[in-house]
Amino acid sequence: MISSPNPSPNKQAVKQFKKSATIALIGIAYFLIADVALYFLKPGYELIWASGGGYDVGSYGFLAASAFFGLGLGSFALVIGLFQGLSRSGRSWIGLLLLGIWGVGMLIAGIFPVEVEAYPDTRFGWIHILSILWSFFCLTLSTILLSRHFKHDENWHRFYCLALILALVTLAASLLFFYELLFPSDRLFDNLSPGIYIVTGLVTGLIWLLLTAVRLRFVAVGPVSKR
Repeated sequence: MISSPNPSPNKQAVKQFKKSATIALIGIAYFLIADVALYFLKPGYELIWASGGGYDVGSYGFLAASAFFGLGLGSFALVIGLFQGLSRSGRSWIGLLLLGIWGVGMLIAGIFPVEVEAYPDTRFGWIHILSILWSFFCLTLSTILLSRHFKHDENWHRFYCLALILALVTLAASLLFFYELLFPSDRLFDNLSPGIYIVTGLVTGLIWLLLTAVRLRFVAVGPVSKR
């Protein structure tokens, strides 16, 4: 019996690229689906809103933790997929690194879930919320850097404007949140809670991640220009 030849390195690379794109899309989409599910299972609770101050997940801790793990793994897959799917001029090494750090933060948030408390007054709770904060900062910078480089890649330049708009909204929300955090006595908008800024930033950041994963999947399965 003659064994079939091994796939060429190019075919293996394409297969790996498609796998990374698929995992990225599934992981990020799972987080959003789990967030909606938690909203109905535990009315008034959402993973995104919890990052802005609500912490009562109750008996659905496993679902919340799995959602953060899915987001973390999906973000790592997105880093790998963008590395494989972008031309050299279209890559931002710092942006990819920061996106990877965001993924680490989401895994930490899943490992140290917030306990059933009104606020994160436990050690695990503080690890959870701090991992969300510094990860959010890394995600903000990452979206800006990566979006600016998309215009240099033929497969991504049409996505550039939308990605940059979402990144700028995320940046604005991030700046407002950290300003309110550092200068609580000098609030810009008295009728708005600082938590609304991080929620807005996380929502736009997650939309950026999801649409980028969708675009990556289209690039993976469609005709791809030479890199």
